[in-house]
Amino acid sequence: MNYTVSNTCGNPLSSACVDYEITVPTSSNLSSDLCVSIEKTTKDLYDRTESILDETDLSELGNSCLSYITVSGRNIVKNVLLKYEEEICTLKQKVADLESGKSICDMPISGCNFNLGTLVDSCGVQPTTFGELLQILLNQHNI
Repeated sequence: MNYTVSNTCGNPLSSACVDYEITVPTSSNLSSDLCVSIEKTTKDLYDRTESILDETDLSELGNSCLSYITVSGRNIVKNVLLKYEEEICTLKQKVADLESGKSICDMPISGCNFNLGTLVDSCGVQPTTFGELLQILLNQHNI
């Protein structure tokens, strides 16, 4: 037989009959109770744990515009917060670019996947920014 401490306790006691002797934290519903049992503290902990689990349920995330790294198919708070941080940093940079007065004419067109074909300026150079592209198109239109 595999013995543990619980095998040596004698007759079991109801948790309602075992006093809890440590100070209950002020965040507990039991903090003002004068007589606290193990049963009450366990119930309080289960109630609080269920509340925390309900409040931090992330199962609905990932159905819109963000994709999260999941663990065993579940969203983890740390991964969700890291994704938020990544997205916020990207947005902050874009806002900073807009606020700095960066003109759309200076924005690169490389991410647009335009098929420029043989479109070149008067020096034979293909455009790399929106401003250059518009100028070439305007020049060709005005010919």
